[in-house]
Amino acid sequence: MTEGLSIALVVLTLILVVGAVMKFAGTARANRDKAAQARRFSPEARPGEWSLILDGTGAKKIQVIKELRDITGLGLAEAKDLVDRTPSTVLSGVDHQSASAAYRILADVGAAVRITETAALPADAPAAVPGTFTIILDDAGPKKIYVIKEIRALNGTGLAEAKRLSEQVPSKILTGIDHPTAVAAHAILTRAGATARIFAA
Repeated sequence: MTEGLSIALVVLTLILVVGAVMKFAGTARANRDKAAQARRFSPEARPGEWSLILDGTGAKKIQVIKELRDITGLGLAEAKDLVDRTPSTVLSGVDHQSASAAYRILADVGAAVRITETAALPADAPAAVPGTFTIILDDAGPKKIYVIKEIRALNGTGLAEAKRLSEQVPSKILTGIDHPTAVAAHAILTRAGATARIFAA
């Protein structure tokens, strides 16, 4: 009887030890994964301007819409439209830390998101042209809400002013900028569906 009890205690002890080791290993692995993710999204490691792209909502669509509203300040209809029109740009022209923070919020609720460099130029992009330039908006196109959002991100104006610029065309969105900035801004507006042009100032 005592021998059977001793064997049972040894087996129970082994089970508890193995369970504790597995729990410790799982925690250590999770901590390593978090550290790797933090390094990946470190703003020091990724200078420049970044965009956050929503590729899908996953199973928690309502929660994703709620988080989008908190992140962007958009109304319900605009946030829902972002979700329905994937892939869609949630943030554009922000620093890597801001893009990473928004990435984590949306990824935590199950959304498929990615961070890309804003208006990264292709390898065969033309060399910069000397001088200063103006971006002129000729038509906001069919996705006016997104164009207004990009105007606000580009020139820092308020909602009313960005809306006015999108309606009273042709309008000057940016003035006195260098050629690379003009090319990047033009790409952002045309990707949002607008018709814009670069004008030598």
